[in-house]
Amino acid sequence: MNEVLANIQARRSVRAYSEEKVEKEQLMEIITAGTYAPNGMGLQPLRFVVITDMAMMKRYSDMCKAMTVQMFQQMIKEHPEQAAAREPLIKRLSNPDNNIFYNAPVLILVFAAPNALTPLEDGALCAENMMLAAASIGVGSCWMGFANPISMSPAALKELNVPADHKLVAPIIFGYPAKEPTPNHRDEPNILKWI
Repeated sequence: MNEVLANIQARRSVRAYSEEKVEKEQLMEIITAGTYAPNGMGLQPLRFVVITDMAMMKRYSDMCKAMTVQMFQQMIKEHPEQAAAREPLIKRLSNPDNNIFYNAPVLILVFAAPNALTPLEDGALCAENMMLAAASIGVGSCWMGFANPISMSPAALKELNVPADHKLVAPIIFGYPAKEPTPNHRDEPNILKWI
């Protein structure tokens, strides 16, 4: 198996990080790998915010948790049948000791500028390149969907120097894994038809 395929198959989402810092040069390599991902019409519409300040990350974690809990409570109010799925998440996110960023030393937010024709696709392709690049140099990563509320906070966007017309498409944490990620089983591809 070649190195690219081996790296793809070995990469796992990491949710436990050591305190070791990731060097700026390595972060730039990871971000640069993201910029080489395909993007709609070659517009290169992605912009990046890099956060290594742990106090700021904790503050954003608390803000995102509160906003997500409020959103889930509203969902349950409007759709009571969702309670069984949402209540365990509400309990987890209500824990003040829970950090949605798993105490990772780096959070990179990938934003799409308003000229992006395919912002979600561009961001997802960029994020995967970044996560694969990180894995290739021993740095762990995890896409953090619970961080999406950052984009709903005008104060956060202002603090991060992000124009209001930019769209957050990929919040990703990075750091050195505290332990070796457990390999996951993957089923054979489920091909509906081969013509």
